[in-house]
Formats: sequence, C-alpha cells, structure tokens
Amino acid sequence: MQKYLIILLVCIFLAIFWWRTSPFDKATSQHPQKVQHQAPPHSTPSTVPFPEKITLMPIADSTRVLHGRDQSPEDDLSLLQSLLRFHRRALGANPIGLNDEITAALTGRNTKGAATLPKNHSAISENGELLDRWNTPYRFHAYSKKRMEIHSAGPDKTFFTEDDLKLLE
Repeated sequence: MQKYLIILLVCIFLAIFWWRTSPFDKATSQHPQKVQHQAPPHSTPSTVPFPEKITLMPIADSTRVLHGRDQSPEDDLSLLQSLLRFHRRALGANPIGLNDEITAALTGRNTKGAATLPKNHSAISENGELLDRWNTPYRFHAYSKKRMEIHSAGPDKTFFTEDDLKLLE
C-alpha cells in the first residue's frame, strides 16, 4: 500500500512540475509578442513591438518596375511573388491578414523590420493596400506558411470574371 502511495505522490509531483513548465507557459511568459501576434486579424489593435528601424532588402530596388509600361500584368504578379518569397526567407513564413496587413508586413511592419517593398511605393493606396495596375486592391490567400495566391481583378476591376489574373506559388 505504501508503495502505491509513493507512486501516486510522485505522479502528482511530476504532473504539477510539467504543468508549471509546459511549453505553452514558456511561450506566453517569455515571448508574449509571439503569442499576441497569432491573434486573428482585426480582433484587437496589435500590441506587438516592431523595430523602429526598417531595413530595405535588396529586392526592394526591383519594385520600381511594378506597373511599368514595359511590364505585363503577369510580370507584376511574378514580382510580387518574388517579394513574398524574400519575405518568407527573412521571417520564415508568409505574412498573414488582409491586403493592408500584408502590405504593412512587406513594407517592414514585422518583427525584424525587413522591407521588401518601399513604404512610399506608388502601388500602395492611401488606405495602405497594394493595388494592381487598374487600381484595384490585390487579394491574397495564404494556403500555408510557404504558399500564397495573389489575385488581381484584371482590367474590368471585378473579381471572379474571365479577365482575372492569379498566381499561386
């Protein structure tokens, strides 16, 4: 009987020890910004501290041709795909959220302050959304940490019609 009591006490001790040092507790106590960053978009204002200094990555220079006369709309999508690829390399995953949140992340509002798109780019609207060459906001759909669909409404400015352009990486 005493043997079972000792085993029971050891199990209770281990359960309490595990509960006090569980990975969830460590994540919330040592890295609060990471846990808060996982909140659904538009649920509450972000309290994540972002670096004050923004570093433009070398790919940002290539964005001057975005919507250029010598570029096709498909070239624009490919360039955006490259911006997202560089963002993933720097931060480990696609940016998440709606167009304005993804644009903010690409312009350096992220945990590393890494920008693949200049904040004052002409393709960014007053609302902070990335626009296609017909001034319609792109739609982004993240399929995973490494796969993102970019969707342009095309010349008719209406989504889900025949002239839409999509690119999935």
